[in-house]
Amino acid sequence: MTMWMVWMMLLGAVPPTPTVGSDVGTVNTELLVGTATSASGRLRVEVRSSGTSLRRGVQRFHVRVTEVASGKPMSRGTLSVQPWMPAMGHGISETPRITERGPGDFEVAELDLFMPGAWELRFTLKDTVEDTAVVAFKLGR
Repeated sequence: MTMWMVWMMLLGAVPPTPTVGSDVGTVNTELLVGTATSASGRLRVEVRSSGTSLRRGVQRFHVRVTEVASGKPMSRGTLSVQPWMPAMGHGISETPRITERGPGDFEVAELDLFMPGAWELRFTLKDTVEDTAVVAFKLGR
């Protein structure tokens, strides 16, 4: 195990994993930021970063929302997110840009996480009912 892997595990993340890109024959490296089950237990939220490390500054995340029971993507749903820094009692003033890429597949961009430390992504998920989920992670300098 490399020092990089140990460091990432201490930060609460895992090493980048290859995923199939949108173009045939390409491979993207995404870092698993975290996962959470919604408050109702019905949905699972997975957050990945296209970068190889999480550092303060503007972030872009890939968010997948699936049904816990079936593993299928959330269909016909909407997503909103509030980045929050619990230790400081505040979030960010800008509204993140959310783009739906397909059923249960979202890009969350323009998140200016300006301070290193512990952050939460507080999600509100709406399909037939409203639900919430929180993904916590640590941001480096």
